[in-house]
Amino acid sequence: MGRNPGILLGSRPVLWHNQTMSLQKIALIDIGSNSMRLEIVAIRGGDFWTVARYKSSARIASGMYPSLTITPEAIERASKALGDFRKRIALHQADELRCVATSAVRDARNREEVLSRLSASLEAPVEILDGEQEGSYSCLGVQNGFDKGDALVFDIGGGSAELIDLQDHRPGTILTLPLGAVRLTEMFFENRGRPSPAEWKRMERHIAAVLEDSGLFIRPFPALVGVGGTARQLARISQKLRSYPFHPDIHHYEIQSREVARIAKRIGRRLTPDQARTLNIGADRSDILPAGLAVISAITALSRSPVLTFSHYGLRQGLFMEHYQKTVGREEGPVSRGTLRRIARRYGRIRDSKPLRDILHELVRLLFPSGFPSERLLLLCDMLGTLALLPVFHNPSPNTRELWDLLLHGDLPGLSQRDRLLCGLILCQTEDRPGRPKKKGHPYLRHLSKEDLRLLGILTPLLALGRDILLASGGVSAPLSYRASVLRVLPPDHEESDQSLALAMTESRDLGLGHPLSIQWFSEPESPSES
Repeated sequence: MGRNPGILLGSRPVLWHNQTMSLQKIALIDIGSNSMRLEIVAIRGGDFWTVARYKSSARIASGMYPSLTITPEAIERASKALGDFRKRIALHQADELRCVATSAVRDARNREEVLSRLSASLEAPVEILDGEQEGSYSCLGVQNGFDKGDALVFDIGGGSAELIDLQDHRPGTILTLPLGAVRLTEMFFENRGRPSPAEWKRMERHIAAVLEDSGLFIRPFPALVGVGGTARQLARISQKLRSYPFHPDIHHYEIQSREVARIAKRIGRRLTPDQARTLNIGADRSDILPAGLAVISAITALSRSPVLTFSHYGLRQGLFMEHYQKTVGREEGPVSRGTLRRIARRYGRIRDSKPLRDILHELVRLLFPSGFPSERLLLLCDMLGTLALLPVFHNPSPNTRELWDLLLHGDLPGLSQRDRLLCGLILCQTEDRPGRPKKKGHPYLRHLSKEDLRLLGILTPLLALGRDILLASGGVSAPLSYRASVLRVLPPDHEESDQSLALAMTESRDLGLGHPLSIQWFSEPESPSES
């Protein structure tokens, strides 16, 4: 593409490349068995973000089991929802549209009739994904929200369940099993949402038999990742019971496997309308949730994974990432670092945070005791170094509301809720300078583990020290050395062996290491004219 004439800033013309700076919007529609969703994502350069999300509880699979025929009423509901989506896509002026249908339409005996009606309502073609394609896209979405190389990924839909064996960052076995929440509810429950003990037992035996016959659970899985509406609802129930600050955002949320069985037993078999209202379970999901929870509980038990992690990114994110990687290219390195680069570009410049990130990395390398995963420490340093200098935090004085809004509800793939909570508390405490009235303990502190509390006590003063070093060095990285329990901070472009350096100050700081740290600050020697 050619170049625009450019905009004159000062005496230097700045040229904008159409290819990298123009905005493109992609509309993605997922026609699921229970709900239909529209997501509009924008791309500008290497950055992308969600513009809007819409949902319709059309439940196209309602009444189609066991005959496998989608009813005229369900077709009418889905057609009306797609007509509404078409208007919203026009409102946002999306540049491209992709609409896919999954289990219900795929399995329907009257599939051609359904496709014809839906395509006419949308005024665009509707594509049917087979089971392997659906699993592959769900896995691609998960991989662009996590850095997990070995895991079992499952997506519980209304008509089917996809299970993906992820090994060495690549999807291996992909299975599509007839264990969707709508399908099981209509097959086993006479009174939807309120199964009798006998109905529940029959369904549990059926689920266990299907999963065991799949041949997938011959080994334990080190990680388990849940995708889809049923998994999201389970995560929100757990968050609601814990009063978790990230509610209702569930990406990277973790619960112990034993809690899954407890919630399935407590809520799945005895979900009353009052409980559904208290737990914010929508009417479109409360009647099929028991069956979905039973499937997740069985998968969790057979996987032998100690923790279940939830992913907001699934099928639609996988569809988008396929387009993004073809248009922009595949980003190298961990997902988390790609996210931090995009945040820095969105709010400022990535180069501005590099000196502080380098100083924090060096301080951790020199001072940090053993006992914590080094990869997580480096990521925390990158997060703190990037966020500490962003305008979202200094606007122009510290704006903790904007910071917490970004950390609690921002679209931040690869950054766990645990790390986002910890970094937010560290940044807020770093801004509480001496002389200010001491605040009460932050309410989010109760959600930190003992390990996280220890990290909080170390990284908070470490960030303050890193910023002081950055100020003393004039905004660039400073050489550091650590010998005999003394940290030496040297002027930029000088070595410790330089005998002409002058000792400017010696101080002692408590960095939570179990002993005070002696710090020697050196300055450049005075020139003869200055003396």
